[in-house]
Amino acid sequence: MDFGTTISRAFNIVLQHRVLWILGFLASLTSGVSSTGNSLNVPGGTFTPANPSGELPPEIQRLIEQLTADPGVGIGALAGLLCAVLLLGLVLWIISIIAQGALIGGVRQIEEASSTSFGQAWSVGVNRFWPLLGLSLILLLPGLALVGLFVLLFGSTLILLIAAATSGDESAAATATGNVIALVCGVGILGCIGLLYTIIASALQTFGERAIVLENKGVVDGIGRGWEVLRSNLGNIILLALLLFVINLIVGFVISIVSGLLFAPTLIAALVGAGSKGGGGSALALSIITLLLVTIIGAIIAALFAAFSSTVWTLAYRQFTGASGVAAAEPASPAPLPTA
Repeated sequence: MDFGTTISRAFNIVLQHRVLWILGFLASLTSGVSSTGNSLNVPGGTFTPANPSGELPPEIQRLIEQLTADPGVGIGALAGLLCAVLLLGLVLWIISIIAQGALIGGVRQIEEASSTSFGQAWSVGVNRFWPLLGLSLILLLPGLALVGLFVLLFGSTLILLIAAATSGDESAAATATGNVIALVCGVGILGCIGLLYTIIASALQTFGERAIVLENKGVVDGIGRGWEVLRSNLGNIILLALLLFVINLIVGFVISIVSGLLFAPTLIAALVGAGSKGGGGSALALSIITLLLVTIIGAIIAALFAAFSSTVWTLAYRQFTGASGVAAAEPASPAPLPTA
């Protein structure tokens, strides 16, 4: 596999087709800010509130008094907020699944027709939504089971530790200590299994999604096809993943330095204003604006890297399966020997 050609081709595709930027942003909605975006931490300490006396604004004080007088209102508001957050998370998850399918389909359209549009790519994600959703759920369930078992073992270990510490019986303490050691070993083994499954599930997710979108596979067939591609090209996949990881680190490091140099004067001015009398309000507003700018830049970088990474893996998958013509290219047949 020609890693340089694949990465440069993916870079050019993302650079020339800005619709992939939007799809990358939508695809990364529920994945959190990537490590590139996480590197954009706001330097500096905690800002002083606008009110130097430390008293809360009257509006907030009235709200606290109302919630204290009627706890049912607070519980209802908390339950409503929780439902709204869960609903929003579900909607964003659905959008991200469709956008991921659209990214894969859009790259294929660019490779085969030299162009794509948001509507064309999005229709691919919508058409393949249910198999993509099924793939995500199937790969998620074992992970949830491992997390539940890990929590159970960790809780049991903690209870035994407390019992051993508070017990006055030496034999009971010795027995509890032995059980704690066994549970700690079990938790460690389970953690290693969970880490290994996370890596395998991530690879199956990557190649299973492309089997579903590019080869029109179902959920089970997509997982099988993804495993086949993973097993047959394991060395190239590991090297490509390491290259993307290094690129991610380099981009994150550079952006962190640049953002720090750009926003350091603003943050210093905000800190100075916060320490001066009457400057708390302007300092708070300036800090909020700075934080919003950093967040926006982080979201843009996360979207670009999501589009770039997805494009790299789509191009690689097409090479692994021979769909791009790179891996499928066969040597030309030798010319026939001249006859007398």
